[in-house]
Amino acid sequence: MTRALPTSTLSHRARGSGLEQWVERHLRILMLAPAMLVLLALTIFPSAYMFVAAVTRISPNPDLPWEFAGLQNFTRLLTDQQFHIGLRNTLVFTVSSVTIEFLLGLGLALLLDRYVRKLNVLKTLLMLPMMLPPVAVAITWKLIYEPQFGILNELMFNLGLPPQAWAGDARLAMLSLIIADVWQWTPFMFLLMLAGLASLPIEPYEAAAIDGASAWRQFRDLTLPFLKPVIAIALLLRIMDALRLFDLVFILTGGGPADRTKTLSLYIYQVAYRFADQSYAAAISLFVLFATVAFSTWFIKRMRLAE
Repeated sequence: MTRALPTSTLSHRARGSGLEQWVERHLRILMLAPAMLVLLALTIFPSAYMFVAAVTRISPNPDLPWEFAGLQNFTRLLTDQQFHIGLRNTLVFTVSSVTIEFLLGLGLALLLDRYVRKLNVLKTLLMLPMMLPPVAVAITWKLIYEPQFGILNELMFNLGLPPQAWAGDARLAMLSLIIADVWQWTPFMFLLMLAGLASLPIEPYEAAAIDGASAWRQFRDLTLPFLKPVIAIALLLRIMDALRLFDLVFILTGGGPADRTKTLSLYIYQVAYRFADQSYAAAISLFVLFATVAFSTWFIKRMRLAE
């Protein structure tokens, strides 16, 4: 016969288990609370300040009060020629660089899929460009593009080609930025595509090979559909990052020559710190934020519909 436990013991265990459950449930919140408070402070306050500054008129003189301006800073965007130039340059840079990086990354991943999966040393070397600080990358390419002593012009001279003022030529400045960005971020696309290829199932390809499907048909009907989620994430991350380009253009070209490489991020910096117009800079920042969020939402919905 089993001996029944006293009622006091059962109630004590029930209270103990209930207390343990309460501690376990709330301890996670208490442990995360400091980090969440710091994150909220670093996110909410700047965002609130930017929203308030965008609808006010802030004088460079700190003794003067702020004046409510409504939507004047936003309507100013419609007639600001420098803003239009920055928007155009940002779109040209983003579309060009991200497209080239995606095509190169996908192509290299398809070519080296069978050979690079186990070569961790090679993967590490490929990650080095994107692990470098943007300032270091910009300085490196500034030395490469240097008109008199740069490596690129030295190679062109040895090949019998005329040297070029890469970052100082209005025709080549944007191309110079795109080349530097492609060098840094193509490994990012390559590694994501390689990880996606490594996760593909083998059975559909075996069935397609038995049916006599060519390599192109397998790529079009199997590889691309399977890789669509990875491609969507890779493109979205790179587009959002390219839209806020600043370090590379600030150090390499300074927005010149003749505003050929002035991006929106650089223009925001100039408006806020060179022209001391924080209100208008906040309005441009909000425009970039809303445009990025709208594009991201549309892109995600479009990819879901295409599945």
